Amino acid sequence: MDNPSMKKPSSGNSTIALAVIIGIIIGFLVDQLVPSAKTQADSANINASIAQYISDNPEAIETALIALNDQRNRDKELQALNLLSAVEDTTVMGNPDGDITIYEFSDYNCGYCKRVFADLIEVMNTDGNIRLIIKGFPILAESSVDAARLALHAADQGKYDAVHTALMEWRGAITATMLQDLAATHNITGFDINNRDNDPMIAILRNNYDLGQRFNIDGTPGFIIGGKIYPGAISKDDMVAAVAEARRQNKS
Repeated sequence: MDNPSMKKPSSGNSTIALAVIIGIIIGFLVDQLVPSAKTQADSANINASIAQYISDNPEAIETALIALNDQRNRDKELQALNLLSAVEDTTVMGNPDGDITIYEFSDYNCGYCKRVFADLIEVMNTDGNIRLIIKGFPILAESSVDAARLALHAADQGKYDAVHTALMEWRGAITATMLQDLAATHNITGFDINNRDNDPMIAILRNNYDLGQRFNIDGTPGFIIGGKIYPGAISKDDMVAAVAEARRQNKS
């Protein structure tokens, strides 16, 4: 998130400042790489000009660095979005052909995730054209890992909605017994509470964690809607607004 105490310059000023600095740097490099094209006095004058410009315009350097950092961060996010969309997810709810995809990084021990769950489902069902993909992001407890493993096994067997909903609506402690009972209730096979290390679902969870890190998501929930990151719990109205904004962006 942006530091609220830092007032960012306009993109137009950033572009101009960056262009000025790039021009100065290019001139300096030309001087260094093609010394025969200039006299020693010319080189000294150019170097002096660079030093004087930096001294007289420190804010231009800061502006250019901010613009460069913003661009790097955006490039990093675009790379992460490409990786995110390339994954063949099985943890899909809502309309699988929806025009808008909501990604949620979620932990089954996360109280905020449980709090927004009902609003998220209501927005998805009311809209009718949203694809919801849950990225298991178990960071709060060991039981979070086992619950996420169970959910992935359920997804592989076409029972994700029921198991995910049951876990999100569960208000007690998530225990081994609770997870085994849930697996039995929904006839989920292949889930061994005592064999975490050999569970192939662990690789998926590690990949989810890597993706979350790329988006600088370090807590749950974390939403990505229309390529924009929404860290933390968001209200129903904010979800609706985010979906509408994503559709506007798609049409532009």
